[in-house]
Amino acid sequence: MRILIVEDEVKIRTGMAKLISAHTSHTIIGEAKNGKEGLEMAMRLHPELIISDIRMPEMDGLEMLEALEQEGISCHRVILSGYSEFEYARKAMRYGVEDYLLKPLAAEDVTDLLEKIQEKIREEEEKKALTAEGLLRELLLGGRRDKEEICRHLERQGGFQRGEPCFLVAGYTGSTKTRYESCIEERWRDLKEKNPGYNTCSTILESSQEMFCLLQGQADSKELMAKMQRRLYLDAGGEDQPVWIFTRAKALSELPELAAKCRAAYPWGMLTGYRKLLTLEEIENLEEKPYQYPKALEGEIQTAVCSGSGERLQREGENFKIYMEEMGCSPNSMRHGYIKMLNFISGICSEVNPEAYKKIRNLEVTRQAAEAVTLGELERSFDQVIQAILSFKDRKEDIRNYTIKRALGYIREHYRENLSLEILADYLEITPEYLSTLFNKEVGINFTTFLKRFRISHAKRLLKGTDKKIYEISQEVGYNDPKYFNRVFKEEIGVSPGDYRQLG
Repeated sequence: MRILIVEDEVKIRTGMAKLISAHTSHTIIGEAKNGKEGLEMAMRLHPELIISDIRMPEMDGLEMLEALEQEGISCHRVILSGYSEFEYARKAMRYGVEDYLLKPLAAEDVTDLLEKIQEKIREEEEKKALTAEGLLRELLLGGRRDKEEICRHLERQGGFQRGEPCFLVAGYTGSTKTRYESCIEERWRDLKEKNPGYNTCSTILESSQEMFCLLQGQADSKELMAKMQRRLYLDAGGEDQPVWIFTRAKALSELPELAAKCRAAYPWGMLTGYRKLLTLEEIENLEEKPYQYPKALEGEIQTAVCSGSGERLQREGENFKIYMEEMGCSPNSMRHGYIKMLNFISGICSEVNPEAYKKIRNLEVTRQAAEAVTLGELERSFDQVIQAILSFKDRKEDIRNYTIKRALGYIREHYRENLSLEILADYLEITPEYLSTLFNKEVGINFTTFLKRFRISHAKRLLKGTDKKIYEISQEVGYNDPKYFNRVFKEEIGVSPGDYRQLG
């Protein structure tokens, strides 16, 4: 089951995601911090279940649920609430909410509820399995029954003729709004009514975000393609990136293999664009341009990240996306380029912006890029990284030099050890003299003074916040000699560590 979590409290949101991932086989496809973001994700990601808090900023849970109804987004819905919100949560039932979870969450309550929802989905699928739509779905997914048996049932239910050729239109709609899918279903119904000369059957595979339409009858393939072209892209919005492939099967039994070929071909929409009905033959004959990773842009983006200039970072990020799009290389090369740049930026942040680095890791952007089908999905993973950096700009240290940022990062990690200017310079692969000059220029004090103050600041925190003995704190902040630690502390703070602890 594909689940979207909408909750403004980070700990609850991430905690629930980890709980579900650890105790079930369900997939968390997104986490949103308010109803507005949740609505956007639901329209884009097509979840099977939405778990949402009620009270949230910008757009609360009930407002989001009402908007879901208006948009025609069909999925299961569960509300998160506290005991004080119980009556409020009951009102959500009119927006299609099936159940609720009370905070604080217990693992058993969550897993039991998910099992109930999963059982409902199984029952829905079993009912659909008796229809032509359900049989086509089972044939494409690979059901429990033999393929030939499913084909026989589909022939009877859908009026399809054994051994007669048919046409399959396969589409990836993961990069479209939910409303687009509804429009396509309407277009297919219209096509069937206006063309009674051939049978039509369509289905949606929510798990892979695909739509399929099967047609059989006396129809010219070029004429049918032209009709499909108009219907498939008429309702596509500016940001929608549907990929549609038209292919011919000699018999119904070929459909699973053809669907697999179409699935492998969807990413080629990165080259052809998202407003043309493609064929497998056309994709096989595409001429891709040579791939060349934009190494020069790495330096520009690195400078932007380290300088803290949000405007420059956004500009260079756009330059990277434009470069990749215009290169016209294969989808695998496109993914490689994005993943390489994402890892590069993540590596820079690990040294100069730890907060952003942590958020980037939680976003799992490299996994997103590796699984991306469309250019928009690749760009979205990249934009998430840029936004993470912009939201965690280091306001404490207005230091622009990359080497010094690396130095400060190293000090944060190793201040408990026997750290010296020479050890740090060796790590940075520069001379101690140059590091000393650079440190004074960028930080405003010398290395020894900075390290001392950094250690003492941590000692103050431990003295006030823990019951550790003074000699233990001395060792923990990098001073093996407690007497020397006492002397340094008193010189810096004006009182001994013991007296400082006693102060209110």
